Amino acid sequence: MKIAHPTLEEYVTRGFAPRGDIVDVLFIFPPLSVANRYGKDELGDLGGDLPPLGIGSLAAYLRDQGFGVGILDGCALGLSHEKIIQIVGEWDPHVIGFSSTTYALPTTVSLTKKIHAAFPDKLIILGGAHANVAPGHASKEHDCFDIEAFGSDGEHTTLELMQMYAETGYDREAFLADDILNSIQGIVYRKDGQVVQNAPRPAIEDLDSLPFPARDLFPLERYVPLPNQYNRLPLINMVVIRGCPYFCSFCDQAGTGGRMRSPQKAVEEVQHVVEQYGAKEISFWDDTMSFNKKWMREFCQRLIEAKLDLIWSSYAAVNTVNKPLLELMHEAGCWNIFYGFETGVPELMRNIESHRKNHSREKMLEVAKWTKDAGIEIRGSFMIALPGETPELAEETIKFAIELDPEYAQFSITTPYPGTKLYDEILQGKWGKLTTNDFSQFQMWNVVFLPDGYKNREEVWEMEKKAFRSFYFRPSYIWKKIQGIRSWEDIKRYYKGCKALVKGFSFGPMPSDVREATGRNP
Repeated sequence: MKIAHPTLEEYVTRGFAPRGDIVDVLFIFPPLSVANRYGKDELGDLGGDLPPLGIGSLAAYLRDQGFGVGILDGCALGLSHEKIIQIVGEWDPHVIGFSSTTYALPTTVSLTKKIHAAFPDKLIILGGAHANVAPGHASKEHDCFDIEAFGSDGEHTTLELMQMYAETGYDREAFLADDILNSIQGIVYRKDGQVVQNAPRPAIEDLDSLPFPARDLFPLERYVPLPNQYNRLPLINMVVIRGCPYFCSFCDQAGTGGRMRSPQKAVEEVQHVVEQYGAKEISFWDDTMSFNKKWMREFCQRLIEAKLDLIWSSYAAVNTVNKPLLELMHEAGCWNIFYGFETGVPELMRNIESHRKNHSREKMLEVAKWTKDAGIEIRGSFMIALPGETPELAEETIKFAIELDPEYAQFSITTPYPGTKLYDEILQGKWGKLTTNDFSQFQMWNVVFLPDGYKNREEVWEMEKKAFRSFYFRPSYIWKKIQGIRSWEDIKRYYKGCKALVKGFSFGPMPSDVREATGRNP
């Protein structure tokens, strides 16, 4: 019997929770194709979309405060700019909040200009990863955004903006001309033709005070993880910790600390998605979930006591786990951990400051063994074209990846996102040069940074291909995967993965700015 799925219009309607018949704010995650996201337009429908929890968290918080809200995930729904404009006209929101990554900024700018032309009275706010890591940049380069919202958390900033705007009767011109904008922390705006950046807003310490993301507004049936990132469906993604305590120079979350929901509240959210959405697996998108061992132990113990039919995966740093903790995590249902190994070459580790989380080559090998002994699979991230790297040193990274032998290895091309320490160092003439200022290319598959040790971009791409082929086309690796097949679902996932590998691509976790997972600004 053929299952009837909701129509596009039904999905769109599901995304709105008006106040009476009024939508105060519509959050939009801009539409991006597979080619936009992965730099390869021949990959087909691989999946990889999961709900952008940042806007989900903002929508839930504002809804609890009495505002009418809406969510449009342009990626999951496959929306064109014209369709989005039509939806804006039908629902008539007072405010439109865009969540944009760096590489999505050109698309966001294009769509914003079209909306402004069609609806000049709409207040448009830019938030998300790009605004958080490089506040003011988009406003200086583009005049289509009325306000940028930035910071560790978006809930309080967005609420204050909406409350102040409501007091003007949603009069855009009056609001933008009002000196009240001077008092709102965590925003960028224009005054007398100049871009003004206010002081950042303090981070929210009590994350338990925030509601769970508004997952009911997302088209959950449309989300399918990448082939190597799940074992059971339905899968729900979740964030229970915001920030990262490490200082890797390439990362937009470097030095943002770590604030946690209580273990009790985290398990309550897990129970909620099991009961409400039938979740069989959780993908925790926290940047470094295990950085507080005491928290992690209590979380695992509470999860075990809850006796849920559930498995889960997470991100972790080498220095944050030990053998007993890994064994407890596995007992609690953890089947897969993603480690950001990056490289085993000591000088390259120091160049990007990843030695603080990975300590040494020997430590990474030890933790990999502990993880496998505990019965947990490993996804490992490795980087090509690191600052100070030569092709010879890249070969050492590839050899180290093979020695670690994770279940999956991701070889990403180093991408210095605007606002990171690495980006600033390159602009100052250190390490090499940027090859483009086109932010749509900043998605970890293009060569936007050429280290001094490489002759040209083609040499970097060849090294990336060599890394994939050297790791994945080993007879021992292929045989291990064949032996691991347990179901028809495994066969389908392996087929998708193999097809992508032939085209020179491998599946890894999205960078943190793409995950859009931390509940930051819209």
